[in-house]
Amino acid sequence: MKFLIDENIGKSVIDYIRQKGYDVKVAKEKYTGREDYFLLNLAYKEKRIIITNDKDFGFLVYRNKTPSFGVILFRFNLEKASIKIASLEKAFKFYSEKMTNHFIVIDEQQIRIRPLSE
Repeated sequence: MKFLIDENIGKSVIDYIRQKGYDVKVAKEKYTGREDYFLLNLAYKEKRIIITNDKDFGFLVYRNKTPSFGVILFRFNLEKASIKIASLEKAFKFYSEKMTNHFIVIDEQQIRIRPLSE
């Protein structure tokens, strides 16, 4: 799998994903300040799943019908890297086959998975 990590995701989470051996591009390393629409289009063209804290991606995907290869949205009350990493570990273990072509919302209680095309 390939990922595009939004600017609002911390270094520990990025390092964890890279250590798992995934192909990772990081917005704050190459695309600082670029709009969400640009990142969504880039990820779609390169078949990358976006990882973000930004709810605007849901608006772009579902309201504006912007094509997407996949989105993982973190919605945690407590912004701790260890919690995000543990949740990603669970998602990779149990839901890896649903990472593409789905919009995934991860919070403290659950992992919700919704198909991108309904």
